[in-house]
Amino acid sequence: METTINNLNHNGEGITKINEKITFVKNALPEETVEIEITKIRKKYNQAEVKKYIKTSPKRVEPTCPYYMECGGCDIMHMDYKSQIEYKKEKITNILKKYTNNEIEPIIIESNKNLNYRNKITLHYKNEKLGYMKENTNEIIEIEKCQLAMDKINEAIKKNKNVKEELIIRENTEGKIITNINKEKMIEKINEYKFQVDTDSFFQVNHYICGKIFEIVEENIKENATCLDLYSGVGTLSIVASKKAKYVYSIEINEHSYKNALENLKLNKKSNIKFILGDVQKEIKNITEKIDIIITDPPRKGINENTIKIIEELEPNKIIYISCDPMTLARDINTLKKYKISKLYILDMFPNTHHVECVCVLNKQ
Repeated sequence: METTINNLNHNGEGITKINEKITFVKNALPEETVEIEITKIRKKYNQAEVKKYIKTSPKRVEPTCPYYMECGGCDIMHMDYKSQIEYKKEKITNILKKYTNNEIEPIIIESNKNLNYRNKITLHYKNEKLGYMKENTNEIIEIEKCQLAMDKINEAIKKNKNVKEELIIRENTEGKIITNINKEKMIEKINEYKFQVDTDSFFQVNHYICGKIFEIVEENIKENATCLDLYSGVGTLSIVASKKAKYVYSIEINEHSYKNALENLKLNKKSNIKFILGDVQKEIKNITEKIDIIITDPPRKGINENTIKIIEELEPNKIIYISCDPMTLARDINTLKKYKISKLYILDMFPNTHHVECVCVLNKQ
């Protein structure tokens, strides 16, 4: 059936209506006229695929990846980069306006590269195949090269093509490679900071944007402030904040990340940070000192309700909220009734995908 695409949803899929029912169309752009086939019928919406392009958008480009139509990694590579940024800006500002009633002009930070930016990939192994998962399936797509991955990672893919288990490859800013097979560690250098990481460590996948987040955190830390870093991972933002802060309390539940954080404390010669191993919603209750600034980079599911309540009881003057999921970000901001967005940064951590990183600076009202 023939239809015209009206807009894009939060996952970068085209939106149209078929018999008055919302239909999401993969690999379709606004103002395109397409012939589609319904692939899934849901109660409230349909999902569809393009069978033929009748009229294409000027924003459309030819994806350079040979696996694009099968791999579940990239999903908006068919859109030119300028349009990707416009889409992400519109998506974030619309979500925040709708769910938090905040209208604020964001600061947009583009990636310095839209290809070869990922410093870590995971290849899955199944049925004698090593590669990425085909979208919405358990089927493996064998790959020789990932266009999002850094160059040395792609060299490592070729060298490890006979591995018979899950393969995680990480590359640092100096081009050193480690894999989970060899259980190695290495040093990441971002701006003036050093961090010990391994393949199990959480670390932002785009070095350039990671550096920009560090700059934003530094810029928004008041001299001699007492800070609390929630979901602190290997201690990156705690260490960045400690440059200007008087003292930083840092809470992380993952023991592996916590041990790396203690090493990073030594690497950066910091003495004004206390790393705490434990569940945020339990350990935050033990913080008795007056907290000026809270930094939080929670998992995709956001901050749980109990932790939100304790944050409000602590009454920090400022909250720096880093998020990779705008819906949970909006939900949590809406729950923090005493706070209002003063700055919104939209950072393109993940070019050629619908994912986007945000940093919201919230001030107490």
